[in-house]
Amino acid sequence: MQGIPPALLVKGEFAFSDDPAVLAREVGATGAKVVFFDSDGGNIVAAMAYGRTIRSLGLWTFQLRSDQCASACALAFVGGVVRHAQPGSIGVHQSSFSPESNFDGDTAVAAIQSITADIMAYLIEMGIDPKLLQLSLSVPPNDMRYLTASEMAQYKITSTEKIDLQAAAPVGIQAKPTVPSSGIVPKPIEPTTEDKAIAFMAGYYDTWSRPNADALAFLDNAYADTIEFYDKTTSKEVVLDEKRKFADRWPKRAYNVRHGSEHVSCSGLCTMTGIVEWFTESPVRARVSSGIAEFTLMWDASTGKLVSENGLVLAIDKNAAEPFRIILQWHDENGKCRGGSGASDETEKACRRREVIGAKLDAVGWCYGHPGEYGYQTNWHRCDGGEVASADAKAAGSTIRTKLRPADYAVRAIFSGKTQLPDFKNRDRDFNTYRTRIREGMRAGPNYAGRYSVIQIGCGTGCSFVIVGDNQTGRPMSFPRGGEDNMYLQLQFQLDSRLLTAQWANYDSGKCYVEWFDFDGGSWKVLNKFEAGNIDACYKDIAENVK
Repeated sequence: MQGIPPALLVKGEFAFSDDPAVLAREVGATGAKVVFFDSDGGNIVAAMAYGRTIRSLGLWTFQLRSDQCASACALAFVGGVVRHAQPGSIGVHQSSFSPESNFDGDTAVAAIQSITADIMAYLIEMGIDPKLLQLSLSVPPNDMRYLTASEMAQYKITSTEKIDLQAAAPVGIQAKPTVPSSGIVPKPIEPTTEDKAIAFMAGYYDTWSRPNADALAFLDNAYADTIEFYDKTTSKEVVLDEKRKFADRWPKRAYNVRHGSEHVSCSGLCTMTGIVEWFTESPVRARVSSGIAEFTLMWDASTGKLVSENGLVLAIDKNAAEPFRIILQWHDENGKCRGGSGASDETEKACRRREVIGAKLDAVGWCYGHPGEYGYQTNWHRCDGGEVASADAKAAGSTIRTKLRPADYAVRAIFSGKTQLPDFKNRDRDFNTYRTRIREGMRAGPNYAGRYSVIQIGCGTGCSFVIVGDNQTGRPMSFPRGGEDNMYLQLQFQLDSRLLTAQWANYDSGKCYVEWFDFDGGSWKVLNKFEAGNIDACYKDIAENVK
């Protein structure tokens, strides 16, 4: 497109023989201002050389989540004068020698010390917090820690300046113009009343998770002068007094609406319903509270005020010691963010929801990762150095053994047309490795939720993972449980229901768990979960553990 300078895409692993002068020549030839990356890493020395060249040329760096910039690539990325990266697109871990290296012990130690010193000096030179190196050293070479938006800002990997993506596109890729060829500037899309109601609901629970002063100031402006408060007509002053007492009693709060549970209907007033999970703590009283509740809010769009509030507690977690429900939501969104289809709108929304949940956990004193302490890089733990969240906080849920009924999640129709198979050469190439198993499973026809084929594939003794194929569109997708984190995986499902039950074991905790999922075609929602016993319980059928 004319008038839009191109950007350069640096793709592949960095090699010691790479010459950054090639990059400089390409910049001169194309007029590029921005560098994108799609690299798993490579040689550290070469990556730092590229980073210095990028800095000397005054280039910006931008990282898309649909690609990745991992390991040594992160060093090249921080060379940008202005740097922006989407959450989960930058990965770090310990450096390691190539398999061809033949160092003895003393030489290897000396080499590691030397390169570590070089990296430290380079990070300082680039204005990056050297604690990033400490974090990297806590992650084993065979693992990768993908950084959140807040972590990238904390370590100064990203900068505060904004990159105008309309002014730069990778070579061969065109950016969409901000102004149509007619020269007419499009009008911004006006949010609907329902959109505004959803935004109010999110703001209500997000602000209630903030410090008392912020939370109470928001509520003072949010309520109408008179409100139906839990079926009783009450003045705003009385409601605020009750909220103030609760906030004083529980000064640390994390409330988050379970994504997908929200429903809004506007006709005069807007009625908002959903499921909210919470964790509160009183450090002075050494008490915590955790649970799940239904809520109903009524909002007057004309005044922007809340006129009714009601709800019902569904479960209170006895002996709770950590915000495992909120951590579960974070891991669910993290899975969608890291495992979504490139830079799709839904993937980006999941990444943003993950950041919001992470901020709430931080606010109640729980942190993700801990520089310099091995084993914390993939765990939530108390920020003050206290206990790590239980190994299954990644997938923790209710301890209430409530058996859900498939009939309550009935599908509207059962697909009876011709099965469409995946496009393994293009759209669905990420699943190409398992194309034979997927084709066989889908050709057998739907077996779940009206139109889907659930296909379980082994990955070793006691290990399996699951792919779900849409027989109507031909699109395959991953199920959020499976692999070494979810051993001895059993599934229970049927054609006429969206309900799916999964049972699996986790070696870290030594426990067996049962979970219920609802699938709406776009995302998996955890409905409930309980601990069935030790790992041996997973040798039983699901029916035995839930009876």
